[in-house]
Amino acid sequence: MKYKAVACACIASMCVSTSWAQDDEEGTPPPKPLGASSVTLYGLIDQGLEFVNNVATGKNTTANGWRTGDGTATSYFGFRGSEDLGGGVKAIFDLQGGFSPTTGASRQGGRLFGRQSYVGIDGKYGRLTFGRQYTMRFFGISFINPFGTGAQGLTTLDNGIANARADNSVSYRYFLGDFEAGVNYSFGRDAVDGNSSVATNCPGQTSPSNQCREYSALLKYEGHSWGLATSYERNYGGTSKTWGGLTSPDLTDSRFTLGGYFMIYQAKFGVGWIRRVNEGIATPRSNLFWVTGTIPVTPFFHVDGMLAQIKYEDSPNKALIEVLRGEYLLSKRTLLYLTGEHIQNSGNLAFAATTLSPVPTPPAGGAQISIIAGIRHTF
Repeated sequence: MKYKAVACACIASMCVSTSWAQDDEEGTPPPKPLGASSVTLYGLIDQGLEFVNNVATGKNTTANGWRTGDGTATSYFGFRGSEDLGGGVKAIFDLQGGFSPTTGASRQGGRLFGRQSYVGIDGKYGRLTFGRQYTMRFFGISFINPFGTGAQGLTTLDNGIANARADNSVSYRYFLGDFEAGVNYSFGRDAVDGNSSVATNCPGQTSPSNQCREYSALLKYEGHSWGLATSYERNYGGTSKTWGGLTSPDLTDSRFTLGGYFMIYQAKFGVGWIRRVNEGIATPRSNLFWVTGTIPVTPFFHVDGMLAQIKYEDSPNKALIEVLRGEYLLSKRTLLYLTGEHIQNSGNLAFAATTLSPVPTPPAGGAQISIIAGIRHTF
């Protein structure tokens, strides 16, 4: 009985609550005494069954196949908290880790909290945070990208869509009504060595010059009937061991984004553009354009669509995708979906219609179809 009493006391002393996962805090909490704090456990789990065709298996040979996968949204869990410091100011933190529900392995190069890991201050003069966090480019396109950072959509054309984060960064965001402005600076954008887009081995910090630095800026208006945003981001290279071709601080990878949306009744339509100059590859300049639409059919069912193309300058390389998804809400937190993407490559490109691992690339210049049926639960 003594052990049970101690256990109950410990549980009662924990200020942990669960809520539906959102990118931003929602609602206005009830008044709390000075120094009051709270911690929220939240997350998302997405699993799917995928069919992919025209997978290159060897010289002049292809195959079709079925497999289970991590779904169309990145699964994650996190802890978000705040403490009232008085005067409308609060301390905040967010620890968010991505994982594969198929295997249980950590995402983002094996990091425990690879999606976000920051602490800071939030008040009427803005939000100042320190740690691993989203760059401003993420906020510049996320509101016009219904397919997010999942397996289909823009992520199949630009691997940076799912990796708009920086280690060792300082971020400031200011909100005024529907307007937002923000800047981010990283002293070492990626400290993990994993030889991939999520672990590029560019720790920076005390290294000379601009080695492995990142900076980004954002201007955004997000109103009820329309919205517009622009952002700019530049990533500096590191050493010969840095992944992605940015093997010197003199080499950079920059993206300028511009996009917006408008509402027609409950339907949302968006358009976006990413101008990229990546000095780490042979054809550095590219343009990525897309249009999207989200149409609610009933209160429980809606359809998302996207048409997007990337084209490299001074090169025959380009790719076009068409994506269509239907989502049916079983409850506020659980939904079923069916989604499909068709991609047509040209030139020497061999982008796949899905980013589920391992990525099933088609032959160079070839087409591919990915169809995923799955279930998603948020908590």
